[in-house]
Amino acid sequence: MKKLIFASIALLASTVVSAQPNSASADWTGVWKITTPGKPGLTITLADDSGALAGTIVFEVMDRETGQHIAIEPRTIVNPHLEGSALIFQVKHILKPHLKDDTTSANDKPEADIADMILTPTAEGKATLTCPKCGEASPTEVVKAE
Repeated sequence: MKKLIFASIALLASTVVSAQPNSASADWTGVWKITTPGKPGLTITLADDSGALAGTIVFEVMDRETGQHIAIEPRTIVNPHLEGSALIFQVKHILKPHLKDDTTSANDKPEADIADMILTPTAEGKATLTCPKCGEASPTEVVKAE
């Protein structure tokens, strides 16, 4: 009987521990925004509702020549995972003119444009967003909304 009670307590304790969110992923949950003047706007929203990070990224697209706001591009964050303290994810179907070294014309319809994104913490509530394909827009500082 004592073994059964001990086994039940151990099972209950392991269930409670596994239900706790990963503290490293919990550090990333919330709303992150670009605060740098002159840079296109960006909002990243991350949640850990199902035990795994998921979220969206919304690009506020600016015309490079005029600096005028021309579009809003909401996208789903794909394959988010932690590498050390950095959050790595991908974004599909971002606007082609923002990818450097892109040789496709506007008439080309690739199956999927994928940009790798890296969020690296720099201080409490601050991180650097890097996108190797995004040219001059990368890297940039993002700040967690309070």
